[in-house]
Amino acid sequence: MRIFAPAAPSDEAPLRAGAARIDLEAGRLAWGVSAQTLAENPGADLEDLEYEAIQDAAYAAFQEEGASDRRIIILAGDVPDSAVEERSAEGGAFGLRLREGAQMLLASAHVSELVGADAAADDTDPALLWFDRSEGASALAFAEGEDAAGS
Repeated sequence: MRIFAPAAPSDEAPLRAGAARIDLEAGRLAWGVSAQTLAENPGADLEDLEYEAIQDAAYAAFQEEGASDRRIIILAGDVPDSAVEERSAEGGAFGLRLREGAQMLLASAHVSELVGADAAADDTDPALLWFDRSEGASALAFAEGEDAAGS
């Protein structure tokens, strides 16, 4: 299943190294389109639902301590369906929780164009810049305030 997870400090080293897989611990919150969500939205476009899920992940990441003055990173990747609980109380309609540790096959990283305070003042969904999994170091550099050249 494709999930979207706000990057944690433990994800920095694998991202910087361009790792294809990132270890996610049991209990970690993520967002995605579960079988239950698909059943509740018959005929809905999967890409539209995934857009909503990644936006929910971004909004949650902006709520974390210290996010008001920094950019956030959302990891997108695949984990086994069996590793994910259908819903988490904290995550809303797309909220998931890893019931067991899993390796995420990283597809991409998405970095907010704005820092948290500026994103909160904007009345649109947070703009997320896309970085291929091989560009993890560039995603981190952009999140830290450097130019996004090459993305």
